[in-house]
Amino acid sequence: MDRPRGDTVAGLLIAVAVVALVAFLLFYAVRSLREEARGIRCRGNLTRLAIGMMTYLNEYGDGRFHPWPVGRTGCGTRANPRFGGAEWLAALYWTKIIPDPRAFLCPASVDDNRDGAELGLDGCPANKPLSEDAVSYAGMGDVSWGILVANHGASVDGGSLERVPSYATSRLPVPHVHVSPPKQPMACDDTEDPINHGRRASGSMDVLFFDGHVEYWTHERVDLERGVGTGELEHLRN
Repeated sequence: MDRPRGDTVAGLLIAVAVVALVAFLLFYAVRSLREEARGIRCRGNLTRLAIGMMTYLNEYGDGRFHPWPVGRTGCGTRANPRFGGAEWLAALYWTKIIPDPRAFLCPASVDDNRDGAELGLDGCPANKPLSEDAVSYAGMGDVSWGILVANHGASVDGGSLERVPSYATSRLPVPHVHVSPPKQPMACDDTEDPINHGRRASGSMDVLFFDGHVEYWTHERVDLERGVGTGELEHLRN
């Protein structure tokens, strides 16, 4: 005896629903795995930047100074005497300490420095500040050290805080002041739209500290759209 047509249709609908559910779960599982892989690579990039900055400090700062990219095209010149955290990180590329341009891009972002073309070879391209796509991370800008020192009540070279602004510019290397560096962020994910990892109400941010470790901050701890330049990340800049 043939089955009623209604039973056949119902069976097909159930089968389709099961297949759709399985496909839906697989899709989100794959997407979750991909995002986790991107996060691991992103944290790996930040660790590379930390190691590179230590090398940069030893080679160009004699272990005592955090030298800014003074004299590089578009950075610390009379035409453009100021620069941001992206330029500070890009100095690692200009000095060939980190020659891989992909290390400056978060795999979860849409940024593309065109295989280093947006980074420039020996300074900012076209004598202008770096584009938003050149570096996916925020770091210390030309006034960052003054903000960091002032917030901790420290002094520069034993002097008064009034001397800080003269050092916290692109014209001079900035002395390394011991203000509990391991607890101080030196770089983090970019807050330029779009957010690197997830969304403002459900995403996260990777934060790199001076001792080289990376912490995973959720949206409950930091504003993913405006976190850079505020709160614990006050002295970081794009």
